Amino acid sequence: MDYYVAFSLVILFALALFFIPSESRKKQQLYPKSYPLISCLVEFIRNRERIILWTSEIFDKLSTSTYVLQIPFGRSVVFTRNPSNVQHILKTRFYNYHKESTLTAALSDFFGKGLFLVDGAEWKSQRQFVRHVFDPKEYHAYISIAEEELSDRLDPFLSKIAAQENACSTTLDLQNTFRRLTFDLVCRIGFGFDPKYLLPSMPSTPLADTYETAVKLSMGRYTTLPLIWKAKKLFNAESEKKLGLVVEQVHKFLGSIIAKKKERLVMMEDLEDKDVFARLLRRAQSEVQLNETFLVDEAVNFILGGQDTLCSALTWFFWLVSSNPNVDKEIAREVREKDGLSDMVYTHASIYESMRLFPPIPVETKQVAEDDVWPDGTKVKKGMSIIYHILAMGRSSELWGSDWAYFRPERWLEKRSSDDDWNFIARDPFMYPVFQAGPRSCLGKEIAIVLMKMVAATILKRFRVLPAKDNFSPHYDASMTSKMKHGFPGRCPFDSHKLMLIHIYMLHH
Repeated sequence: MDYYVAFSLVILFALALFFIPSESRKKQQLYPKSYPLISCLVEFIRNRERIILWTSEIFDKLSTSTYVLQIPFGRSVVFTRNPSNVQHILKTRFYNYHKESTLTAALSDFFGKGLFLVDGAEWKSQRQFVRHVFDPKEYHAYISIAEEELSDRLDPFLSKIAAQENACSTTLDLQNTFRRLTFDLVCRIGFGFDPKYLLPSMPSTPLADTYETAVKLSMGRYTTLPLIWKAKKLFNAESEKKLGLVVEQVHKFLGSIIAKKKERLVMMEDLEDKDVFARLLRRAQSEVQLNETFLVDEAVNFILGGQDTLCSALTWFFWLVSSNPNVDKEIAREVREKDGLSDMVYTHASIYESMRLFPPIPVETKQVAEDDVWPDGTKVKKGMSIIYHILAMGRSSELWGSDWAYFRPERWLEKRSSDDDWNFIARDPFMYPVFQAGPRSCLGKEIAIVLMKMVAATILKRFRVLPAKDNFSPHYDASMTSKMKHGFPGRCPFDSHKLMLIHIYMLHH
């Protein structure tokens, strides 16, 4: 309990500093205001519901691409949206920037030592091991699974809504729909396991719910002072007790799936299995490091890298398309007229543009291994935390022009000289690090884009997504990934106060 007393004293001291006038505080200070000992804790508390947006806005308030934020007890964090700095961090001096120790400590109970949290030789070994399952030559199997999920589940699900007598007023939460869809996809592609969550009956989602709770509680640790959550763990406080329970449930469930896959491997019954983990197990039959703990860690990391990010990307993409009728119309025309996914260039650009404004992972945190100097002259010290702000980079007028706030897929395109079709123009990955860049660039980037285009084609070929309220902006929320705080909500019969109605109409062609 001494930890709680100490923290209370700090808060009281903070309040005293805030309310008692002093000559030093009367002087004008740079934003955000900083106080002795607690630094900018007051501003953190004021903006606790919008930390990602707040730290993005500071760049513009200070008219800089790099700034230092003072945090309690004399610590500081360096934020940057400078592409040259990002390249320095992710490529030039890659091995000098590790996963932040406070992040790994907070999340390791759930994510273990999977690709998301490890560094150095361990990371290199794991990445080399899983790389082959993301070879484009293997995508046909994953695409086949996705086609089945979309044609047998998503399309009938939306068709049933559209066929209802009161279809014009029927609503649904698209974020929840995409959550169910992507969880089905990731489990089927990853483990050959079908949760069957995207059904007209909207069945309960025990595995997905438990997984989401574990992520939320783990991130709750990270946004709390380590002293506090470690004290809670020591005294088995309610949040820590719940975290231990849900982590055990998810690990046990995934462990049972992996155990069955191992049995199929031993019995030579898995030769036709095309999922990711079947391929991994067949490739590494003689490698002793593939114990159950390692495989469970990789499974949890696989869900994070696939389901969370894909659901986020789809949710914001469809909201932006629904809010821009011209884009909606152009994508609908393209998916009806083009022969294949590779020809859907405008849709491809629209997906990239939506992730510029709402990247699935909005910030990336690192820790400095040795003193360094960045290209813009910023000096960073060993042990210091640094953040390259992906969301802020996508909202920089310096990088994207004065119209950065507009959803404009054309900024990624140029017209071919010979016809009316488009060419997609890729950007510097260090200017657009949505998929990271350098040695740690996302292995699943290409398949993620393919899956998003498949979902877009399935929906927009036959349906329109229309927000009922003009000029509505969802409440941005981010922990691990970018979400809409109240979902992409439909009007539930029991709650008439939802912020948006999403009407699904069948188009007659």
